[in-house]
Amino acid sequence: MSLTVDAEKTKDLVSLIFVRSGLNEKDARLVAENLVQAEMRGIRSHGLVQVANYSTFMRNGKINVNAAIKTLSESDSAISFDADFAPGAVAGRYAMAKTIEKAQKTGVAVSTVKNATHFGFAAFYAQEALKHDLIGLAFTSSSLLVAPFGGFERVLGTNPICVAVPALHERPVIFDAATSNAAYNKSFFAYTEGRKIPRDWGMDAHGNPTENPADIVKNGGALFPFGSYKGYGLDFIVYLLTAVLGGSAIGRNENGVFEDAGKIGYNFAAIDISKFADAESFKQTVDFAVRRIRSSKKAAGSERIYVPGEIEAELYEKARTDGLVLYDGVAGEISRTLGELGITESLDSVKK
Repeated sequence: MSLTVDAEKTKDLVSLIFVRSGLNEKDARLVAENLVQAEMRGIRSHGLVQVANYSTFMRNGKINVNAAIKTLSESDSAISFDADFAPGAVAGRYAMAKTIEKAQKTGVAVSTVKNATHFGFAAFYAQEALKHDLIGLAFTSSSLLVAPFGGFERVLGTNPICVAVPALHERPVIFDAATSNAAYNKSFFAYTEGRKIPRDWGMDAHGNPTENPADIVKNGGALFPFGSYKGYGLDFIVYLLTAVLGGSAIGRNENGVFEDAGKIGYNFAAIDISKFADAESFKQTVDFAVRRIRSSKKAAGSERIYVPGEIEAELYEKARTDGLVLYDGVAGEISRTLGELGITESLDSVKK
């Protein structure tokens, strides 16, 4: 069974859930925007399936609804923050805005964030740079979910990479992908909906490929890195640039303190194109590159060649007019959360 809902009305309802979970209205709206936008872009693993989780984390203190984000160090082109376990969308957008401000002055700027929480889909931050004719980059570490190439123990996160590049007349190029073969939340989503997963997504606790998402979500299995040793290498690098550089990971010392590798950290960067080249000419060349790739020869069975971010952009536009389809598992979790919070509105109130 499924239910089609209006995106804007759903955003209002999800905002209400987060307000009742302890957030102020401004922050609640931003977190709801993050999840609804992910759903609209077809990134359902980072969309409305997270509403119940976020609400629970807000109520039990894993997400700090009264966080005070602090600047730890700052220079002309670098800044580091302590998020105080704020909602990821709140800390991430704050850090990215500061990064953009610095890049507009210096050409390139980088920020790190420690003591962070799950920030949703990475393009939510990188694409902010596009509004200013900047290139945006966003990275995050995650809790330990991925095995290294050649192993089967969870020692790395899904640690995504996102780069957003503006174009002139074409859509911007936005590459946003986990360094695991599939994002953990895809397995979580499949688990919630009672579906099997492809055997190349992950393994059970004994290192055997699995089709059962419960092996990963509940039973200690691990995700595969994408592209064997190449994805593993990128996964490790993102961890070093986020959790380690930002200070979320605690290194081992002579007193026997072991690194807390599962703590989440972010890394954002922005590049002002105009400091390197004429911005209009750059974007025109991006257009040319996009069209050349899109019009190149197609392999057998391929009807269309997409550039990064194009599928998500088309799904987003479709969702604006057609609405969002919620299936029983996700709808049931949201309905349960509404009941727990004493909210009388139901998902029927946001039907398309």
